[in-house]
Amino acid sequence: MNHSIWILEYGYVDRFPASNLFAGQPNEGHRRMPYCFGLVRSADHCVLVDTGFADPAIYDRLTAKYGDTRWSAPVDVLARVGVHAEQVDTILLTHNHFDHAGCVDAFPAAHVYIQRREIECYLAAAARPARFEFLTRSCQADLPQRLAARTATLVDGTATVTDGVELRPAHDTHTAGSQVVAVTNAADGTWVFAGDNVYSYQNLEGLRGDGVLAPIAMTTGSAAGWLDFADELLAGVGGDTRRILPFHEAAVWDRFPSAVFDDGLHVAEVSLAGGHPSAVSAV
Repeated sequence: MNHSIWILEYGYVDRFPASNLFAGQPNEGHRRMPYCFGLVRSADHCVLVDTGFADPAIYDRLTAKYGDTRWSAPVDVLARVGVHAEQVDTILLTHNHFDHAGCVDAFPAAHVYIQRREIECYLAAAARPARFEFLTRSCQADLPQRLAARTATLVDGTATVTDGVELRPAHDTHTAGSQVVAVTNAADGTWVFAGDNVYSYQNLEGLRGDGVLAPIAMTTGSAAGWLDFADELLAGVGGDTRRILPFHEAAVWDRFPSAVFDDGLHVAEVSLAGGHPSAVSAV
């Protein structure tokens, strides 16, 4: 089985503090940070890895906090590469944060997969006193209710979704029930969508390119747990960091064939299987 794989940018903030990306690393300046989701297509399936969000109030809040921003609804971004919402049959949520799970209802025909632990730990955290708000601050608050009203699977650990697409748990890292999505092609091997367990290639390659792992800063787990996760993640792709696909890393536009739309948003083409037109050459 071969899949086409794209990373689609639906927004960005212009001045995001790098110290929010790397634990214990102040004074690293600011960077443009994209907000993205993944599109995976085979002959039989159209899969989204995360869904992004569309909320003018959040756009305004992020603009006030991080400077110039650009946003487009994920359904509109998909339309740019020839995919309509009703064609999406599967959604794989890496975790329950608003910028990853905010548009689930925009794809009513899709079967949604998320780790059971992610939902159960969110509900438990939401029931705690207000002083524990850190645990739920970035979550999509109504996701459990949305999932209960549609076709959804709460996954327990590793699971195969379709031929060549596998969910792998990353518990107690960025969130309590995070997962990554591995896509394996006969033609070009395995690619892994890391969710927010990799913000930047520097998390894996070192802040100075020295190979020293730089743990993510925004996490409900521990730095030690993330280090073990990252080491296993890298081992699974033979140490080739290019095979790890982050959703908040502008360098993906340089590491893969990419194109930029008139509003400054990008698409990166990670792998192109036979039968699918290039989303890059069409721009």
